Amino acid sequence: MPDSSLSLRELRDRWNEAGRADPFWAVLSWGDKTSNRWTPEEFFQTGVEEIRGVMADVKAVDPSLATERALDFGCGPGRLTQALATDFESVDGVDISPSMIELANRLNQHPDRCRYHLNVADDLALFADSTFDFVYSNITLQHVGQAHAKSYLREFFRVLKPVGVTVFQLPGRRTRMRSRIKALLPAAVLAAYHRARYRGHPAAVVEGIARDHLIAYVTGLGGELLGVCPNQSAGAGWESFRYTFRKTRVTVPQATGSPDGASTDVS
Repeated sequence: MPDSSLSLRELRDRWNEAGRADPFWAVLSWGDKTSNRWTPEEFFQTGVEEIRGVMADVKAVDPSLATERALDFGCGPGRLTQALATDFESVDGVDISPSMIELANRLNQHPDRCRYHLNVADDLALFADSTFDFVYSNITLQHVGQAHAKSYLREFFRVLKPVGVTVFQLPGRRTRMRSRIKALLPAAVLAAYHRARYRGHPAAVVEGIARDHLIAYVTGLGGELLGVCPNQSAGAGWESFRYTFRKTRVTVPQATGSPDGASTDVS
């Protein structure tokens, strides 16, 4: 699993370059939108539609969710951060890329309600315990590597208020035989393949955690599973899920090791 060993600073540099070259497509890699063909209006409208569906699902399982403050983890240019401002009094967006944060600030339509933060660490130390009512993350944790993803999930529960809710997406198992075969290749060979085919683009490598193990891990952090549903965010070759958890325990234990059944591949 060569790319899972990337440091956060290496990830920062790759996403920073992607944010400079074609930021909207780096976030939503739709085939007909490459080479800066997304318009801001189209791009941000996808966020409005996504959050509308997510919040409808959340309110169906937790109609009493407080709406004071939300966190958008992996915010990019603010596509979902701004959309969350419809439902929450204030929203914080966090991203590892300086160029993405710069663009998010430039395109911010709600400067009194949306704030953006650069974070190049595998924690969320810039926020105090029990800060947020809601934490959301989509198409982000799958790109940071299993160890970092686990650290961020721990932090989600630390910064959530008691009975706060988090919704996040992660892929589980591979669904293509080709992907399973590639996972058996030596790490050096697979790394060279990734570099040659995807030219180091940070969205190219996807790392998953098997659903049962992910649920067990997050339950151990103090999460109560409210729902899990399949989605297509990881792309072809992966079985991907969107999870909804409520925080039920204030103290989050230290994470040790990695859950069994994790896997790495390109989408």
